Amino acid sequence: MARNTNPREAAERLTAGLRERAGPNLRSVILHGSVARNEAVAGVSDVNVLVLLDDASPEHLRAIAPLAREWKESAGAPPLIFEEREWQRAADVFAIEVADMKDAHELLYGMDPVATLEPKRNELRLQTERELRGKLLQLREGTLLAAESPTELGWLLTAALPSFTAYMRATLRLAGKPVPKDTPSVIIATAETIAGDPAPFAAVWQARAAGRKLEATIADPIVADFYGLAERMADHVDRLP
Repeated sequence: MARNTNPREAAERLTAGLRERAGPNLRSVILHGSVARNEAVAGVSDVNVLVLLDDASPEHLRAIAPLAREWKESAGAPPLIFEEREWQRAADVFAIEVADMKDAHELLYGMDPVATLEPKRNELRLQTERELRGKLLQLREGTLLAAESPTELGWLLTAALPSFTAYMRATLRLAGKPVPKDTPSVIIATAETIAGDPAPFAAVWQARAAGRKLEATIADPIVADFYGLAERMADHVDRLP
């Protein structure tokens, strides 16, 4: 299966394979992420699928392992697999992901796993700050290692963008503001909320959406400005009650 070639059809084929191999152990399958938001970039975006099983012990994982390996190679990310009861208990530590899934997902099989979940504000705020601080550290380390390669530095910003825009959607939710459907509007709305400049994120988004390779030297303003807006967002979330 070619990477990201008609991702919805690919997800449906995966679901059919899971139904055959997992049988009654399969509880739910949903498509989420950029494909569900209609923002996937062919050859760039991962195809994100959440799979709930009744039993995710090794012997049951073995039955679907060939499908998972094939899916990882073609879709960019392995299926996200939870036991159904585990997913219900763990939703509090995946508040960002649950909120995003509730806004944009497509049910492929079984009962909707996010229909009854409602992330709590304190859980969302804590996870958002923790994820932001961790991603900022990764960005700093990556910038250090890629400082002498414009190609690597451009790739670093492009690869970091989806995570940071997920945190932007969470920041808007924490501010009690509506979350726009499209990422460019999310970037603008978040920048307005935290009194920052959306330009660096918008420029990286445009390059990613066009499938254009971004190159940047460490002296280019976009590098410092991208980091600066992300840091401003982390400080804003940190100060929230």
